[in-house]
Formats: sequence, structure tokens, C-alpha cells
Amino acid sequence: MILMAAKNTFSTNLSPNLASALCYVPVVGFVAAIVLLIIEKNSTVRWNAMQSLILGLSTIVVDMILGATLILALAIPLVNVAVLVISLVLAVKSYQGETVKLPVLGAWADKIIKKV
Repeated sequence: MILMAAKNTFSTNLSPNLASALCYVPVVGFVAAIVLLIIEKNSTVRWNAMQSLILGLSTIVVDMILGATLILALAIPLVNVAVLVISLVLAVKSYQGETVKLPVLGAWADKIIKKV
């Protein structure tokens, strides 16, 4: 990622579609979302980064809750596969320039991004 400085603002040299899609890529997306949320000035990229972070964190919380009991722990792989599919769909849609707002998580992203 190349950073460009202009009047004390930093931004990546990536297109907004590519940067938004990068936030949802499994494994690297979590780190990319944090970096883009801090550096990027484009509101669409920042919103997608926030939604991606909320999706990742909520997945961790759900996995921990399900893992608390032996029977519910069997559902963890199903949850993780579902999140993987959702992440890949969001990455493709973001790359195509579409904004997909997840039902609850998208509303949280709206509220949080206004404060950040």
C-alpha cells in the first residue's frame, strides 16, 4: 500500500472499490480494515472497513458464546462457513461498487462511523 500525503491527510493509492473489497477478504481483511479505517479519507471505504470490523468482532463473540457449551460448539464451523461466504459476497459486491448493508451490523457501522 502506498501512502500519499497531501495537506496533512493520508490516503491510500488504491481505488475505493478495491480498498473496500480488501476489507472483506478473509484473514488479511481484518488488518486491512483497521489500517484503512485509520488512514483512508474516503467515506465509502471507511464505512466498509467499519462494517468488516464489526462482522469480524461479532463472529468472535458468537464463537465464544457457542463454545461455552459442548453441544452448541458443534455449530461453530457452520457459523464460520456462513461468515466466510458473507465476507466473500461482500468483497465481490464492494469491488463492483455496490454497498451492501448487513441488517444489524450495517446500522451499527452507520452509528459508529459518524463518531469516528
